[in-house]
This record gives sequence, structure tokens and C-alpha cells, in this order.
Amino acid sequence: ILLRPNRPDLPALFKLIKRAFNGVTDAKVEFEFCREAVENKRASFYHLFDREQGVSLRFVGYVTSENDYLILAMTGKGLLKGAPTIIDAVKYQGYRSIKYHTVRSGMCRVLRQFGFVMSHQTDHDSVMTLNLEGV
Repeated sequence: ILLRPNRPDLPALFKLIKRAFNGVTDAKVEFEFCREAVENKRASFYHLFDREQGVSLRFVGYVTSENDYLILAMTGKGLLKGAPTIIDAVKYQGYRSIKYHTVRSGMCRVLRQFGFVMSHQTDHDSVMTLNLEGV
């Protein structure tokens, strides 16, 4: 479900996704960038929901100038069951790759199960990338 930026409950939805920035260096700045990108329609806010599968993921996606789909933030439950739907949708749109910044080593392990590889690492975070070209 696309959560349009003119929804009256958008502030409440951003409160739900704010915890995705826990542990991030400059979390307040990163959160504000994410919020403003959605409000200005440079990024999209989605809710992937499947009660039967136990999936309820809220995420914000941003298309980079290199035609990569960057997931700015994600919270919820059921990533293992929901990830294939997200990957297929992004691939269908013709993006070059999916990129995901994380400060959590557990998230790196989960993403590797779907073919993501670490493309960059700093002292503070890791960038996981799934190449979609030629796949």
C-alpha cells in the first residue's frame, strides 16, 4: 500500500518508522531527510501487509540518480516473508539494484539470504546491495 504524503495520519506513521534510525549516526538529520523526501514526493512510503503470512513492514524507498532503489528506513515484522515481494516489485520497475544502509549486523545476515552483498562499510554502518541487472 502506498502511503500518500497528504494522508492526515502521516505524522503518526512517521512515529512508527522513526525507530528505524536508532543507532544511526546523525539519526535526527537522517530521519528529517527521510520525512522531507516523502513529503516532497522524492521518496515513497509503503506498508506491505499480509496478515496470513505475519508480514507488516513499513518502509521508505528513494530512487537515486544512478537508478538504484535505496531503502531509507524499514520497520515492522515479517521481513523474511516480505522481502521477496519487495525485491520482485523493485526489479519489475527496472531499477539497477536495491541498496540498504544498516547499523545492525543481524540485518546484514538476513539480507545475505536474499543475495545482498556488502558493498561498503564504515565504522558506523554497512551498505548492502542486491544487483538486479541481468538477474
